[in-house]
Amino acid sequence: MFNVIGIGLSFVGLVAVIFLWYFIKKEGGDERGDKILGIAGMTVYFAFLLGYLIIFIINIKMPLNGEQFNFALTCLFALVVISYSATIIVLKKRY
Repeated sequence: MFNVIGIGLSFVGLVAVIFLWYFIKKEGGDERGDKILGIAGMTVYFAFLLGYLIIFIINIKMPLNGEQFNFALTCLFALVVISYSATIIVLKKRY
């Protein structure tokens, strides 16, 4: 079960990374792009810290085995990349 969900999240993360690469290459060099990337970066920093804290607390309360920990890190990666892409999409419409 973890493998199927992990593969799905990894695929969505890969699509988000490709979108990010395209945005940075095409629109990231101007002043508007820098502002969008800066705000999105702050959002992702918060999402990463929150996700890592949740994984850390879960691991303290109920120790995770290797497969569960890998799944948690896959979810964290997906959270970071998807929140970065979503923030950029929202801010592109705003600015």
